[in-house]
Amino acid sequence: MKEILSPIAIMQNMVEKLQNFYPDHDQKSNGIIQFYFTHEDKKYDCYIQSNHDTLKLFEGIAEKPNVSVRCSFYHWLDLAFGRLNPFVGIITRKLQFKGDIKFFNVIPKKSIKKSLWVPEDPVTKFEKNPSKYWEKPQKIVVLNASPRGEKGYTDFYLKPFIKGMQKESVVVTYYLNQYSVNPCKGCFSCWINKPGECIYQYEDNFHQLAEQLSDADIIVYAFPIYADNIPGVLKNYFERSVSRAYPYMIEGINGVRHPRKHIHKNQSMVVFSICGFWEMKNFTPVKAFFNALAHNRHCPVVGEIYRTTAIGLYDNPFLFKKLNQVLVALEKAGEEVVTYGKIKRKTQKTIHQKLKRTSNDLDQINEWWNTKKGSKVFDY
Repeated sequence: MKEILSPIAIMQNMVEKLQNFYPDHDQKSNGIIQFYFTHEDKKYDCYIQSNHDTLKLFEGIAEKPNVSVRCSFYHWLDLAFGRLNPFVGIITRKLQFKGDIKFFNVIPKKSIKKSLWVPEDPVTKFEKNPSKYWEKPQKIVVLNASPRGEKGYTDFYLKPFIKGMQKESVVVTYYLNQYSVNPCKGCFSCWINKPGECIYQYEDNFHQLAEQLSDADIIVYAFPIYADNIPGVLKNYFERSVSRAYPYMIEGINGVRHPRKHIHKNQSMVVFSICGFWEMKNFTPVKAFFNALAHNRHCPVVGEIYRTTAIGLYDNPFLFKKLNQVLVALEKAGEEVVTYGKIKRKTQKTIHQKLKRTSNDLDQINEWWNTKKGSKVFDY
């Protein structure tokens, strides 16, 4: 169980980190820095002992320290971090020093930037403006993440979209429900113990599936809305994908992210989702999720398809004309995203057209569920 660290434990962590730079430090010396801390009405005494090899922290009071400082623990942290000028601290009596203040020079202040290797994965022009630098994709992979696979409504609406893409490119479809992808445990073994290798490496199909998607120019993520967001099986896939990135942090387009281990400079993605409700706001969480995902995976979204009332549009015979309009537009959208790196506004408008909800719609739906209750019929 995680517990809050004490000032002594924090000092121990600090000294251990300083020791990494101490061997190359140019002002090493034998001596002692004594600390008298107060924190939440308690006193904490400790000291750093330095020699020409190491820095070590000891709890208690040392004999004949070279220099000592008496202050609150928060003021020490401000001083150590550079937020508090020592002269200001003395004047305001936040800090009380005794002895040779210059002896603090034994604590290294070296930056790790020069000696640290960080993989390069800079922001690309394509990532900033994919349609401007668009090249017709050679390979497209569709990941159908519906837990019902080929039996689901997601697959029905996907087919014309795939047909449109196939006119211009090679398309391969994978059904996520046919693969075993364990949930991430957050153990960081893939970043620490065996870099790049998950603890489930040989126990499930994640690595196999990720390899099949890695060289695609476009990845289409298709799924129904489950509990206001993406289905858990797809979330498992994305969480496990952390093993395919480095743990280091670098600057992205609008924030910090991880560099990739498997770089495909011009990879993009399409979000394809359906739901049973009438309102487009049901896709708001999905939009936010994929917006973050696009940045953190260095993979811009070049197309978004969101179809409300997907089941009602399919099942209602009086909406047959509108259903055909949507299916034709989906095929056209497939062609457009391959050719232009975007879906035209007119095509999107047809796909996303709203269906008016009548006063009887809810009664009919609720009655349908009542007829199914206890029927043990799941293949609707």
